[in-house]
Amino acid sequence: MTADPATAEALVAMSDNHAQSAGQLYDSDPEGAFSLAYDAAREAATALLAHQGLRPTTAGGHLAVVEATRAQFPGVSGLKALDRLRRRRNQGEYPDPAGYDPITAKEAADALSIAEATISAARRILEAPQLGVF
Repeated sequence: MTADPATAEALVAMSDNHAQSAGQLYDSDPEGAFSLAYDAAREAATALLAHQGLRPTTAGGHLAVVEATRAQFPGVSGLKALDRLRRRRNQGEYPDPAGYDPITAKEAADALSIAEATISAARRILEAPQLGVF
């Protein structure tokens, strides 16, 4: 893939929209808000990859985004928790038949906080001149 700062910016803008929507839903629809917050964080992380000319495929999917950003940006706020959000979102999307564990409003609010930190970190990294093509 060709490095594409415009796509990266579009992904960050989409992340913002999802985070804003999640903020309106976490009390009334915690699972929906959690999913939106996770998507917001993942899209912000994907923006970093797009800026470098990288993109996840269906073969690697969401886990590829987690692993690629964790390897490149260790310690970056929000990105450290992305895999935890991914795993918890999967539990909500694909519940264990042995015992359903619904996502709570507190978990959704936490996910939103992580998404906002991830979006903010992605913006800072994208503005840094040293982030180039991979």
